[in-house]
Amino acid sequence: CRTAAFSRSALVAVRSLRSFHSTGTMIYKATFAAALAMAASVEGFSAPRAARSTRRMTVTAATAAPSLTESLTQAANEARGIAMDAIAQANSGHLGLPLGAAEVGAVLFGEKMQYNPEDPQWLNRDRFILSAGHGSMFLYSWLHMAGYDLPHEELSKFRQLDSMTPGHPEFPSSHHNTPGIESTTGPLGQGISNAVGMAAAAKMAGALFNTEDHTIIDHHVIALCGDGCLQEGCSAEAAAIAAHEKLDNLIYMYDANDVTLDKMADFTQSEDVGARFEAYGWDVETIDGHDLAALSKAVDTAKSTKNGKPKLIICKTIIGKGIDAVAGTNAAHGEAGVEYVDEARAALGLPEEKYYVSPETRTFFEERKEALKSDYDAWQTTFAAWKEANPEKATLLADAVDKKMPTVEEMFAAIPEFEAGKAMATRASGSDVLQGIAKTNPLYISGSADLHGSNKNYINGGGDFGSPEAPVGGGKTYAGRNVYYGIREHAMGSMLNGFAYYGLFRVSGATFLVFVDYLRAPVRVAALSELPVGYILTHDSIGVGEDGPTHQPVETVSGLRVMPNLDVIRPADAEE
Repeated sequence: CRTAAFSRSALVAVRSLRSFHSTGTMIYKATFAAALAMAASVEGFSAPRAARSTRRMTVTAATAAPSLTESLTQAANEARGIAMDAIAQANSGHLGLPLGAAEVGAVLFGEKMQYNPEDPQWLNRDRFILSAGHGSMFLYSWLHMAGYDLPHEELSKFRQLDSMTPGHPEFPSSHHNTPGIESTTGPLGQGISNAVGMAAAAKMAGALFNTEDHTIIDHHVIALCGDGCLQEGCSAEAAAIAAHEKLDNLIYMYDANDVTLDKMADFTQSEDVGARFEAYGWDVETIDGHDLAALSKAVDTAKSTKNGKPKLIICKTIIGKGIDAVAGTNAAHGEAGVEYVDEARAALGLPEEKYYVSPETRTFFEERKEALKSDYDAWQTTFAAWKEANPEKATLLADAVDKKMPTVEEMFAAIPEFEAGKAMATRASGSDVLQGIAKTNPLYISGSADLHGSNKNYINGGGDFGSPEAPVGGGKTYAGRNVYYGIREHAMGSMLNGFAYYGLFRVSGATFLVFVDYLRAPVRVAALSELPVGYILTHDSIGVGEDGPTHQPVETVSGLRVMPNLDVIRPADAEE
């Protein structure tokens, strides 16, 4: 073995092994040491004995690559720097969450989430929703570093008109097309409620398309939220549904920094949030949100535990961490820390260059992307086998992904004709129309806030959506097309948006017209996001007069008609 050729091979082996440090640290360390030992045993990488007197070589051990913890720590601090730079340049924005939750981002994007930056619409990606949308630079920083098509130039246009980095994340539409944005967030509570809809959509898709031989949908939905999201009432409605329907593919990362905008959180909040979620039926774990190992273990446990319970990980964090002048106070909630950005960046060891990402972090995420691509390629192999074995399911899924709908002629052919002038309640004729629409579009789903019997929007033969155990013997399956939301109109509206963001199903939900004000916020977001959500609103006529003024929607239709990008159709008879 004592040859120059072996010496060169040993050096190549050592160099090659360095590339594996991000996904196999322990294996890398052990094998790297072994390779060095082997190389050293060749008497200083000596040439053959005859030439030893003139070709003596000196060996210097290679510098060990950074550990995973070191790489994630460096990435977290550079994400903090990017957020500081963008918010300082805009002189507007929210510093608190991007700085306080940087380690959460490092673990999710740098280690635990399943995604492919080169195919941001990959069917089996983990969905990440930044429910606390005011902290949008958190998401933009991590998307940029993880390799999504969000260039440095767009980071510097933060909060500017027509940029890819608006003040709050916006779902791709005719106005914005930022890859990696899964939902439009900003109105607090909407994102985590959207996440419940997405998790329900994933359960439905899995039930419809997975087979005994091939699993093509088994991803998770992860939402990052704060006290603001959890104080909003819709979060309670949605969390209760998630637990009842056993959506164990759903994970909330709660940025628990004890701060709200006006005051410290204890000024307006004294509840035990963890106990509240445990009462709903969630698994709850509390950790140090700056401890990378604790975060990694908690996310691992949440993703691997299939016990019918959604997961809440309470991450105790310091808002604005990195800017000592405002960290841990409500002053960090906005841009109050901007005047301290330069000294804060220096304290973090960042150079003067703005929007700085080190070569080491670039390399780390390139290697991370390669590892993720390997998982993606393995899924593609499974997906190809699934398509070959299930051609009808494959066609249905392709139509869903491509947003292919039946033609107007096909839908009209499925709708019965009605006798002109015949006295018939429009909710009754609407029910007949709905059955025809559902037959032409097998991925059309319906739902109601405890009013199926009154709204008459039940899809006959479509089955009921939900856990077969809620209740046992209730007849639900995750493939059911009729969703029962309970008396939770706000959560229904937000979950409808979640279904629509998911992208495979055409959705509608129903209630009395007068109660649409309970879900007006998600209706508005649906209109902004150009989501094809349908609302079936009944009991809109003077015929409800006997219920009294609380149930008479006198002004409601006019209020809906002033909302941009919302089509309001009020048929007067069965034929209309």
